Amino acid sequence: MKAEYPASVICYRAKFDDFKKSSSGRIRNLPAEINDDFAVLASVGQKGSIGFDKSKEGAAALKSLISNCYYIDIDGKLQPPSSKELHYMPFFIFRDKDGEFERAVNAYRRYEVDIKKYEILSRHRSVEKPTPPALTVFLQSNDFSISQETYKLFKNSCQYVAIAKTSGEYGHGAFDVFSSDLNCFFDEFYSVAGESAEWIMIDNPSQLTIH
Repeated sequence: MKAEYPASVICYRAKFDDFKKSSSGRIRNLPAEINDDFAVLASVGQKGSIGFDKSKEGAAALKSLISNCYYIDIDGKLQPPSSKELHYMPFFIFRDKDGEFERAVNAYRRYEVDIKKYEILSRHRSVEKPTPPALTVFLQSNDFSISQETYKLFKNSCQYVAIAKTSGEYGHGAFDVFSSDLNCFFDEFYSVAGESAEWIMIDNPSQLTIH
């Protein structure tokens, strides 16, 4: 008799050249290379309800994923990895790679201090204005647009970057995720969701369950 699972994780994974054909405008417009690794993940509860919040296992898996990552909160602020429970999927999450993203965050924080000093000193004498690092440019943009420089920063400093599906069509917590190689992401996410959920890898994004 087939075992019953409390939740299913549905995933479509493809190289960017194929993935972008059926994705959102935000993803299609990323300055990614054709062989960069992309995936979209959603969850379905045992009773067919859509969303990572529809089962305790799905919610726990999402919470564990977020707790390991820097993220942009609902107010648009960059936050460090935390065990704080969120009741939403952050717009962006960033998994640090070998301390590289942490160094980018530190450069962003230093710039905030330097620009305040500049604003004070420039009132009294001529001083050179600090140059914002790539992460600062990204965080200060109106819609978190990802330039070529920012995308390169993410690939070099993050194991993976996830972007929430904000349209709601794939349910609570659904997200896109990308990297030059997503094996690290799948190893991590499977370790927290794998044993308690049925994994369904699809070869066509039209097979994704939607509202």
